[in-house]
Amino acid sequence: NPRHPFLSPDGTRVGFFDGARALQRVSVLGGPPVTITEIPAPPRGATWGEDDRIIFSTLAPDTGLLRVGVAGGEIETLSVPDNERGERNHAWPELLPGDEHVLFTILTTGPLENAQVAVLTLETGEYQVLFPGGSGAKYVPTGHIVYGVGGTLRAVGFDLETLTVMTEPIPVVEDVLMGPRGAANFSVSDDGALVY
Repeated sequence: NPRHPFLSPDGTRVGFFDGARALQRVSVLGGPPVTITEIPAPPRGATWGEDDRIIFSTLAPDTGLLRVGVAGGEIETLSVPDNERGERNHAWPELLPGDEHVLFTILTTGPLENAQVAVLTLETGEYQVLFPGGSGAKYVPTGHIVYGVGGTLRAVGFDLETLTVMTEPIPVVEDVLMGPRGAANFSVSDDGALVY
C-alpha cells in the first residue's frame, strides 16, 4: 500500500510510505524497499533534501514537521502546532530551492478551507503564515507557489529572497482531486509540465 511517493534530488531513488507503518525508499531501477523509519500515524507528505534528509509529516497529534536521515536514525522535530492559535497539524512539506526553507500546510480547526500555507526557516525553526485558505503548496520555477483549495489549483507570485507573496492568487485549473485532509493531487516538473 505505497502512499505519497517523492523523488530524491538526483532522481535515482523514490521515497514513499508503506501505508501507515513506515517511511521507505527504493531505487528507480527496482529491488526491495529499505525502511528508513517507522511512523507513528498515517502520513501527510514528505520532501527529500540535497543533504539526504527527509522532512515528513504524519497525523500524530502535536508532532508537526519531522526530519530523518535517509539511512534512518533519530527523528528530529522541526515544528509543533500551536494549539492556542487553532493549529491541529503541520502537513504536506515541500522544500524550497536551496533547502533552507520549507513550505507546508497548517491544518486548523474547522473546515479544510481554513488551512493556511506557511514557510518554515530550518536554521531558526521559526515559521510564518504566507496566506490563508490553501493546502499542498509547491514552488514552481516561474516564481510562483501553486496550491489547492476547494478542488481548484491557484497560483501566487512568490519572492524566494524575501519569502513574501507578491501577487493576488489566480486560478490555474479546476476539478483537481483533493483529499479530506488537504492533499492536493498534482505535481509540476522543473520545466513547467503540470500533472494532476
